[in-house]
Amino acid sequence: MSFSFSDLIDFSKIPVKIFILFGIVSGILLFGSENFIEQLKLSEFEKEYGKYFGIIFIVCIAFIILSIIYFIISKINNKSFKRKLNKEVTESIKTLDLYEQSVLREFFITGRTTISMPMDNPVVSGLMDKYILTRKSDIGRGLYFAMSLTKIAKKNLTEFDLGARKNMSESEKQQLIKNRPEWTSDYLYNNSNK
Repeated sequence: MSFSFSDLIDFSKIPVKIFILFGIVSGILLFGSENFIEQLKLSEFEKEYGKYFGIIFIVCIAFIILSIIYFIISKINNKSFKRKLNKEVTESIKTLDLYEQSVLREFFITGRTTISMPMDNPVVSGLMDKYILTRKSDIGRGLYFAMSLTKIAKKNLTEFDLGARKNMSESEKQQLIKNRPEWTSDYLYNNSNK
């Protein structure tokens, strides 16, 4: 069985603050004047361990630089992912089918921000895959879980996207209400018996 130094220390789990601390200390001991080192009472320590200060300083500075580069890259990737996701969700909202519209209209019909929906319903799970719906809790009632619109969907979703218009006739409004998903009757029944 082989053993390596990486088995002893996993550098990715050591906080950057420790590398900054060692970088500062080794930098002071490496670049400080002899007079300053004597004032700190570190002359003996420098004589005994001075040969290690350079490598410690280089390793710490390299790790700090790599951490900064990794942080910048992850921020750029995160922004790029959010931009791409925002575009995909916005495009999905503009091309909703009648079944998807009926599910999302429930938020407007009930006036609620969270609604219990069946996870096994293909339309509900499809809207989750499109990042239009999100599950609010891991605890549900059978296959029914609390769902809400994602922030991106809430921001971009309009009545028009849901097949509704501002100046609809009463019969058109009634038609939309009649075309609610089949699982809403279970939901309404369960809530009325609480």
